Amino acid sequence: MLKAVRQRVIKQLWQHYKQRSSQMQHLQTVLAHKGLHHLPLDHFAIIDLPGLHSGIPQLSKLFSFIGYVEQGRDYLPEKQNAFLWMTEEDSMESKAGDVLPQAVVADFHLDALPREIKIIIEKYAAMTAIFPESELQTLSQRAAKGEQIAALHLEQFIMKYLTGRDWPLPTLREFHLVREWNELLAWVLVFGRRPNHFTLSIHLLNYFKDINEFQLFVEHEAKLVLNLQGGAIKGGTSYGISQGSTLGTVELLNLADGQISIPGDFVEFVWRYASVSSAPVLWTDYFNGFIARQATHVIESLYRQGSAV
Repeated sequence: MLKAVRQRVIKQLWQHYKQRSSQMQHLQTVLAHKGLHHLPLDHFAIIDLPGLHSGIPQLSKLFSFIGYVEQGRDYLPEKQNAFLWMTEEDSMESKAGDVLPQAVVADFHLDALPREIKIIIEKYAAMTAIFPESELQTLSQRAAKGEQIAALHLEQFIMKYLTGRDWPLPTLREFHLVREWNELLAWVLVFGRRPNHFTLSIHLLNYFKDINEFQLFVEHEAKLVLNLQGGAIKGGTSYGISQGSTLGTVELLNLADGQISIPGDFVEFVWRYASVSSAPVLWTDYFNGFIARQATHVIESLYRQGSAV
């Protein structure tokens, strides 16, 4: 039953993201013209404010309640951003194309922030409701036994928790102060813990010969603007993974006392290299981790502005 629950949760998160992402909608349409109707998903990312009832501890517990397990963690020092990644508990024995996308959850190190910024973040993070860990654990256990009502309540809580924020929008002064120090933190302050991107597994499409060919397709056929920070392609065979992304699509957002222009989301694409000498079949036949240096540049798509499709 928990497998069905997490399948529905991920499907709803994917749909919620796609409804906002004109880039992903457009890319999906252009790929469909090539006969590519199924898009394998590699991972998605959710970032939270750090607080007593918010951040990585709560996010990771939430995914563990639907059968995800932690695989690793790392840190982006330039952005004071800690993250960990989780995958389905049965991913090790599954075919690569059958595994749900990994969940990357993140927050920020408060102690690495200047006092003025820390005060703003603590103010808004303190407005997060108490995380009902015991109640959710009970719902998870009941759902695992096949109780439909428990599964429904668990799904409803997760979707509400992962598609917004508990705190009100900040003032223009607060936003700009935070952005001057950390643009990624400013993005989370205004958008909350909604998925900021989903990532396509290009190596599983069985159409493009490598990520270079796919990026040419993105630029010249889909006509989307690539994020060139750290190079159009970050990584390579020696790292186990190559990845790239589009620049974020700009949104107009009304804050507490004024309007800002800020990218709302972007599209990432990865090529994971096989870690076995034979033809890869299982999820574990590919490199399945993350490289912090590459992630640093990919996430910059959230504040490097491109044109709307």
